[in-house]
Amino acid sequence: MTLNIILLSLYGLTLLIIALTSQKYADTMENFLVAGRKQKKLLIVASMLASTIGGGITIGTVAKTYNMGSPAFWFIASGGIAHFFQGWLLSRKVRETEALTMPDMARKLIGPSVQMLTSAIILLTWTGIATAQFVAAAKVVTALTGLAHQPAVAIVAAFLILYTLIGGQKSVLKTDLFQFGVLAIALITTVLYLYIAKTPAQGSISIELFNDKFTFTNLLYYVFVLGGSYFICPMMFSRILSADTAANARKSSFMSGTGMLIFAVVIIAIGLWAKASISDLAGIDPLNLIAKAYTPRLVGALLIFGILAAILSTADTVLLTAASSVQNDLIKKSSVLGVRIWVVVVGVAGALIALYQTDIIGIIMKTYNGYTAGIVPALFVAIMFAGKRRMNAALAFGAIVVGYALGLTGSFMPANSPASQLFPMAGLVSSAAISLAAVFMPSAKKANA
Repeated sequence: MTLNIILLSLYGLTLLIIALTSQKYADTMENFLVAGRKQKKLLIVASMLASTIGGGITIGTVAKTYNMGSPAFWFIASGGIAHFFQGWLLSRKVRETEALTMPDMARKLIGPSVQMLTSAIILLTWTGIATAQFVAAAKVVTALTGLAHQPAVAIVAAFLILYTLIGGQKSVLKTDLFQFGVLAIALITTVLYLYIAKTPAQGSISIELFNDKFTFTNLLYYVFVLGGSYFICPMMFSRILSADTAANARKSSFMSGTGMLIFAVVIIAIGLWAKASISDLAGIDPLNLIAKAYTPRLVGALLIFGILAAILSTADTVLLTAASSVQNDLIKKSSVLGVRIWVVVVGVAGALIALYQTDIIGIIMKTYNGYTAGIVPALFVAIMFAGKRRMNAALAFGAIVVGYALGLTGSFMPANSPASQLFPMAGLVSSAAISLAAVFMPSAKKANA
């Protein structure tokens, strides 16, 4: 246990050093929020993957696979598919807006009222996502140190807040490259060990697209609602806006989509192994149990730190995304100090919720419902018609409100009921219909008008 604490401390120190080397890029809002718009594909792709395949997704998807089987693949694959469509339809146009944040882009394409509404929704949603990352990180710290859940949450939140506010986006991109490397090596090493050294019994693993726990309706929900949160996402857009060129932004989305599909297979393979080989989880999530009891000490330690890397690389982006949206788009003042203050506020709020929450995937799904159903259709229409027609701002605002309300309603339905997924999908359809009306109604303006 003492060795684990030492290694954990050294890991944290390494990240802080990387963050400190990025302080010189934190002097202006453009440098702090989009790293000067000078970043190459390697950093952009690694950061996109590190932010999407986070600890909540990694731990949560293995647990989901253990309970429902191979259809859990779609939980990650929907994001990979979304990134392909993002690269095809959006990335170049997003980069060309020269926006600082996604709500700033909404202001440029629609108007200030939609900018503020989008920012408020991002604040609420990404606080929930920060909560999920704190919960996931606390599970890892508990496994490494034996600390109880609540002190583990407090330590994790304090560290994440500190190193996120030091260097801004450049710091996040550099640490994401390091952390995604750790995660990739950990997952690949683990899956190879499990299937070579501890091969599951023949016939114990089945691959299927659907089963009694995952229907075609569930697939539609995953692809459109969950996938939509990757397709138009303030975290992904911050990466696209940080790219050195529009062409590289587009290529980065395609490469990230490919990486997500590859790691979806790897993560599902680990979950299927657990389902076939572990009969009693002993109250521990399957991925942490594999690291603790079913792999050699070195492989287990690597997996634990890989999981932690995934969590931290998502959490820092989440905090910066929420904070930048508040300062730049709600308060509307160019202040790096202001962004840093909001990093602390969002981090503390997420930590307070995380003290009493443990369901990672449940938290993520609930926060995404309203965001995706409301914002995604409206901004998609705005981006696709950029340079051609400008949406009626009042109708666009209404489209987001209606979609968000329906999506959020789904979050308050019983978790396994059809209504929990039907309401968000109805929100998507409603928001899309109103958004199209906002483009074609007589009061909408042509772009050159």
